[in-house]
Amino acid sequence: MMNIAVSDWVVATTREDELVHGFVDSIATPLGIGFVYVIASDRESTIGHIVDVNLASMKKLPEGGVTTAEQAKSMIDLALSVRDEAWFRELSEQLLMLEAKSEAGGDAGEGRTQAVNRISADLR
Repeated sequence: MMNIAVSDWVVATTREDELVHGFVDSIATPLGIGFVYVIASDRESTIGHIVDVNLASMKKLPEGGVTTAEQAKSMIDLALSVRDEAWFRELSEQLLMLEAKSEAGGDAGEGRTQAVNRISADLR
């Protein structure tokens, strides 16, 4: 049996053969069924609802931190869709830090590169 737990992010296929992406809300192990809160699906009417799926059809998504501003923005969208204010605030702080880091690293590096290029161009 797969090692799926409540709150894991998963991708699964329902009995109606619709692809769903969401997090595990609860599990009925004896029945082999997991209940997934859907945040994305190929059937829009399913989004925002809990659906039951066979545990065997669930694929656990890899756990990983937010490392880019784009990932943070996507996760903020998810936090808003599930109305998780604490997660939204945490992700917003991470986004601000990532953008500040990007700006500090990008501007300083570009400034040095441009200055070196101008000086070496003027010396030739």
